[in-house]
Amino acid sequence: MARASRNLIPHSRGGVSASTSNAKRAHQLWSDGLAYKKAGKWLKACASFKEAVKLEPHDALYWLNLAHALNKLGQRAEAMDAARTSLKLDPANLVTNHLLVQLYRDQKDPAEALAVLNALPPDVTRDERHHVLTGACLAEMGKHQEAISHFLNALQIKHDDKEAYSQLGFSLMKLRQHAQAAECFRTLAVLDPTALDVAMYAVHYSAWACDWDMVDHDKGRLADTMDLLTEASVTEPISPFCLLSISDDPELQKWMAMWDMRRYRHIHPQDPGHYPKRDTQARIKVGMVSCDFHHHATSMLLVEVLERLDRQKFEVFLYSHGPDDGSALRRRVVASADHFVECAKMLPREQADRIRADGIDVLFELKGFTQDTRLATFAFRPAPIQVAWLGYPGTCGAPFIDYIIGDPMVTPLSSQSAYTEHIAQMPICYQPNDSSRHREVTRTRHECGLPPDAIVMACFNQSYKITRELFDSWCRILQRVPAGVLWLLVPDDAVRQRLRLEAARRGISPDRLYFADFEQIDRHRQRIALADLALDTFPCGGHTTTSDTLWSGVPVVSLMGQTFASRVAGSLLSAVGLPELICQNFTEYENKAVALAQETELRAAMRQALLDARDSAPLFDSSRFASDLGHLMQRMVERVDQGLPPASLPAEKEPV
Repeated sequence: MARASRNLIPHSRGGVSASTSNAKRAHQLWSDGLAYKKAGKWLKACASFKEAVKLEPHDALYWLNLAHALNKLGQRAEAMDAARTSLKLDPANLVTNHLLVQLYRDQKDPAEALAVLNALPPDVTRDERHHVLTGACLAEMGKHQEAISHFLNALQIKHDDKEAYSQLGFSLMKLRQHAQAAECFRTLAVLDPTALDVAMYAVHYSAWACDWDMVDHDKGRLADTMDLLTEASVTEPISPFCLLSISDDPELQKWMAMWDMRRYRHIHPQDPGHYPKRDTQARIKVGMVSCDFHHHATSMLLVEVLERLDRQKFEVFLYSHGPDDGSALRRRVVASADHFVECAKMLPREQADRIRADGIDVLFELKGFTQDTRLATFAFRPAPIQVAWLGYPGTCGAPFIDYIIGDPMVTPLSSQSAYTEHIAQMPICYQPNDSSRHREVTRTRHECGLPPDAIVMACFNQSYKITRELFDSWCRILQRVPAGVLWLLVPDDAVRQRLRLEAARRGISPDRLYFADFEQIDRHRQRIALADLALDTFPCGGHTTTSDTLWSGVPVVSLMGQTFASRVAGSLLSAVGLPELICQNFTEYENKAVALAQETELRAAMRQALLDARDSAPLFDSSRFASDLGHLMQRMVERVDQGLPPASLPAEKEPV
């Protein structure tokens, strides 16, 4: 909108006639509106523009300014009507065209936005902004290959267009061309050395590509960028998620999260103490906000707990801003809620207003710094208790999030300084699970391309979690286990080839690396049990992947660090009865893995213990988890009922 805003005030009025009193009055109202706009008085600006269009309804510029003011006031439907009117009066106006496009994009309708872009008369020159918007709409529709050509067209017109480079990088990432995506962000870093978001994405996509030399290079640039920042620095939104796989420093992750939360400083939320007093005899209203209420790992973990949450005590509202994929899991999640609210077309303020109107007592943020987060909704403080849980393994750095749910392993109370939220501990494990997962092994090693007699050591975590130091460790394990092979979930040919070369450099035959493609989740789970043992990643370990692996009867060797993300597997192993597989350093990690690989009877005993644990271990007991979660929420609510502020809530072994 910055470009559009500059064009809202022409140097000359041109064709406006001053021969009638209506025209003169309309022109004066328009001028007044511009003055109010410049002063940030959008209500008065809007009123002036409305009067102007009443007097001169055929003036496209007046309608354009009205559309812009209405949009600023959050009146999107009226803004779209005004923009359509302006565009009908002046179909060749790029500014109006692009404003209407952005309004459609804001309400998650890229197809209609693209239609508006394509409706521009053919004789109108398409500028770089037009190509960027076209590419962005195509990208939002999942057509990334087509989108890339438009971003390249924009860069031909303006070789240093930052948005074009950024959008190009994201589309390359979606096409799993991670090395090329990283290069886009390195170029952006040259154009703007203070762009923190750019520096972080360069590191992250280099990590996806397992290009460890460039990871080191990009980490150095990230450190340089951080050194250039001041409190006055203005940065684009960033994702501390990018740090999880490259740093085991919880204080650094906290600093980055708090830096990002600066973008919500302009929002003045309702004071938590000003909510209506709750009826203590009524059910506690629980809200959860996510875009993942479909066939997604979050729903896979969460759904059974929602089904088993005590409805005598709790009323569940799910606020979804994600797609309806028509899956069985989607239907199950919808059925698990008392109220399922579609929020995809709501802006954060609108969503917050809806949540506040529903009278939610405890509101869960299930995304954190993952894709399509709605942390902005929480910035408006729609509920008196706001809780981060499950979606992001770390602090949000947000003053408007009261609690983070963890457990004694992932969030020991001694780590409180690493969180802006108060730690609220589940008694055993923070992660819920679904005990209805399949139990049968229906696939064979031959089908999956694995050698029948090898010791298969698997890692089904994503490639960005594989660091140089970790791969060094894996190769040392392979050297000590001659019959061992490594089975990795890496679908990309370029990354596979890079890892084969890295293995050869470490004296390991590339033929001992086996690669799996991504598959539909049920088929994926059916192949996990073909492994003899699993090797967790560090410093960002497996989460849902680890619980799936344990459910399949495969022991997981894990290395524990200082951050939430590096301690998840340790929590899961403790909750399933195998704490002896938690390691404190790489030497111990390697020794444990070698021992498991070499001791057939030990592996068999652990496999049987894990299979038995499906029906006995706390990790897979959803009824117990639902009860423990309910008790933790009651403790939060009781503090509010007593007029007390949020505070750390240590684990209690048994609900009282």
